[in-house]
Amino acid sequence: MLRDAHTLNMATTLELIGGQGGSSFEFHGLNNGATLKKIGVAVGGSQVKAVRAELTDGKVATFGSANTFNEFEFDLGERITKLSLWGNGAGTRLGAIKFTTSKNRQFFEKMTSWGLKTEYTIDVGSGICLGLQGRSGSDIDCMGFLFINTIKSSVLTDMKYPTLSLFKPQVTPEYVKSVSHHNDTSLVQEESITYSKTLTKTSSWSVSNKIESTLNVSVKAGIPDLVEVSTGFSLTVGVEQSTSLQKTETITESDTINVKIPPGKTMDVEITVGRANIDLDYEAKVKVTCMNGSQLVFPSNGIYTGVTYTSARFGEGLFLFQHDNAPVHTPRSMQKWFVEKNLTGLHRALISTPTETK
Repeated sequence: MLRDAHTLNMATTLELIGGQGGSSFEFHGLNNGATLKKIGVAVGGSQVKAVRAELTDGKVATFGSANTFNEFEFDLGERITKLSLWGNGAGTRLGAIKFTTSKNRQFFEKMTSWGLKTEYTIDVGSGICLGLQGRSGSDIDCMGFLFINTIKSSVLTDMKYPTLSLFKPQVTPEYVKSVSHHNDTSLVQEESITYSKTLTKTSSWSVSNKIESTLNVSVKAGIPDLVEVSTGFSLTVGVEQSTSLQKTETITESDTINVKIPPGKTMDVEITVGRANIDLDYEAKVKVTCMNGSQLVFPSNGIYTGVTYTSARFGEGLFLFQHDNAPVHTPRSMQKWFVEKNLTGLHRALISTPTETK
């Protein structure tokens, strides 16, 4: 009877049970992070006849020869917590498979005529099964389950957004505050306008092969955000930070601005923020670090989706812009005076001229 512990990588564990005939096979997601989604087993009187497996990347393979299989499909995030394998007692074939999952479900298939002899309890590591490996011909000569060892951390890193420069954000204004001040005196009046609005920014990364359902993946990446350019808005990537696959951040956009209203004039100030939805393809790597210090690294790709905002903006229509703390006003013929200072963004205000009373 063959009992052979293989080491494809120190980050994985694999133990083969059975005989040494047939041709070798490997069917796993070691290179792309796909995991075992479904397994079907067909048994005969003195052996496991065939195994059919499906991975989370959609690949399907059958080893051995059979027409009818008893199947088990794993739920998302479900892991193998216990695994036992038996040979057929003659040292030539695999004889039985039995496992229990993290949802306390059990699968047990064994040869129908010969009795079971030695039970081999298999080290399942983290319980995350990447797939199968063994030898087969018309039967399953030997086979084992490839597991990731006990995991310390899993990080989505080396993030790139290939289409970032091509993405054109559609920025939609959202109302914050609208006020109107009238100066019916003969002197310039100064008014303070205070505003506050709570905004919710979101970021999320979908992960290929449903890795997030089995690994507790964190993200180390810069987050796309809005930047103003001469033609409107484009995207930039912020400083790299550690976060979760789903991030929600609540911020408060608030400030107090001062406006100077000339005699006999009305100033209307409308304060808005711009909201944009971002959808970008990304390319990255998943780095799985095990408790023994070894690592698995495989490529990943998916979609980044986020909601972000501009800083507060003031007014609508024709405006003059202020970028420092000096008072600004236009010639009287234009009948416009403007916001005195810039604290959080480009402050804008429009003054209208009321009808003079004769």
